[in-house]
Amino acid sequence: MNINKTKTSKGIVVALKANFLIVEIHSQDSKAEFSDKSFQKIRLLCTRRSKLDYQGLFIDVGDKVFVESIDYKNKRAVIFEVEPRKSFLKRPAVANVTLVSICISVDEPLFDLAQASRFLLTAECANIKPLIVLTKIDLITKNNLILYINKFKHWGYDCIPVSIQNSEGINLLIERFRKTKITVLAGPSGVGKTSLINHLIPTVSLPTASVSKKLKRGTHTTRHVELFAIGKESLLADTPGFNRPEIVCEPSGFASLFPEFQKELTKSRCKFRNCLHRDEPGCVIDKDLERYPFYRENLEEMINSNLPYQAG
Repeated sequence: MNINKTKTSKGIVVALKANFLIVEIHSQDSKAEFSDKSFQKIRLLCTRRSKLDYQGLFIDVGDKVFVESIDYKNKRAVIFEVEPRKSFLKRPAVANVTLVSICISVDEPLFDLAQASRFLLTAECANIKPLIVLTKIDLITKNNLILYINKFKHWGYDCIPVSIQNSEGINLLIERFRKTKITVLAGPSGVGKTSLINHLIPTVSLPTASVSKKLKRGTHTTRHVELFAIGKESLLADTPGFNRPEIVCEPSGFASLFPEFQKELTKSRCKFRNCLHRDEPGCVIDKDLERYPFYRENLEEMINSNLPYQAG
């Protein structure tokens, strides 16, 4: 058995498997199983030192870790240290995310403003600027597609329209993903996240399911988070689909999650510093903005409940 107890290596957690963690590292151990001396990526099945539990450290996909007791033959190791996170997305739980791509379909299932907003706000809460990936654009006309693009532009978001049926937008999307370290694909069930990954990375071949004609929504085919290589140093995360993400926020900070509101507030200030942008005199937020009714409805619900806001 080829176990190197003294050598340590730095890697990234790419998946969770039962009580184990899958860690990808760069290896130059040519004597073990490689004929050349160039760095190669290998994945190790890892446990964790008990001291990490005593320290209360949770390890999630995307965490950068240090491993020891490396067994190259059986591809096993032990995690003994975790680097501090630069960012963390709570749901889906992924650490060190550099880009959140919210997949929104134009049809099958139909676009839902409130649902789309909840996913976008999830990213905003994590202080990660999201990218909208508009899927299934082959199901609508060019004119309607332009309307969607303009809608999201007014909301304050970039949008890349794609279709896996004719590969439209795919190369642009790959180029964007390869400019980031860790991209998370998130969105409701059935919008085509897994199908998109299969199209972007053909060697993955993840299971997919069709949208229910009766319920008009997708079924959950992805059960866990896993990172897949989409470039030399770029990883893409497929995540479980869910339809009502929770956004926890205080009333005073809710408006700051909307880019279109922030744009208004950079031009002018409300009369009162603690303005919640309801009916206060001197409020500068335009009440005709498309997502203002969504904001107002959920803000009122949060205030009336006297609890931190939970969208949905």
